[in-house]
Amino acid sequence: MPALAIALCGVLITGCSGGGDDAKPQAKPPAEPKPLAAGALRPLLLSQADLGAGYVQVQEKPDSGKFDDVSVQGCSALEKLGQSGDETMFAAKAETSFTYRDATLGEELHSDRPSVLSSKLGKLFGAYTSCPTYTMTAGTTPIKVKVAKSATPQLGDEQFAYTSTMELPSGAQVLKTMAVCKGSVAVILVGAPALVDRQMKTAVGKLPAGS
Repeated sequence: MPALAIALCGVLITGCSGGGDDAKPQAKPPAEPKPLAAGALRPLLLSQADLGAGYVQVQEKPDSGKFDDVSVQGCSALEKLGQSGDETMFAAKAETSFTYRDATLGEELHSDRPSVLSSKLGKLFGAYTSCPTYTMTAGTTPIKVKVAKSATPQLGDEQFAYTSTMELPSGAQVLKTMAVCKGSVAVILVGAPALVDRQMKTAVGKLPAGS
């Protein structure tokens, strides 16, 4: 994690400094970019014009506890993550979603200090990829989930990705979750693997250079 690396470097510099006239004051690390507000994130979301023909934007309904009845069994890291959900929240968030034929594509933009994005996303994706299989219960329906790490494109400053296969009553559904950090903004796409792979470059391209 960047914060830990900076702290360790500080210890090494202090331990190796010779002192006396040859010792030089250490320059302070550059200040991190500040988080963007939610209002500044919304224009950076993907639009139908960005995605092209065939995509239909879904009108989001206000969050009314739609995930309150979802729980996880068989993966201690995810169970702990669910108990400490506030710890993985960021300073600002904006989201949208689309349908494309019979597939879906969801996008979330999160903003915070770069070191916070890196640390929390590393923890989040680390938890999801720590267990190759687990069971997710939605209401009273148990759903078996298989997870595998996925390759990531060389975009932004840092990337994370995994693919999950859910054994639903209607059949298996494969979803890919990918995050790319660029400055103080992280893009997360979730949906059909082909759509995520196809649109991530477009999503990252909408972020300002100094975000």
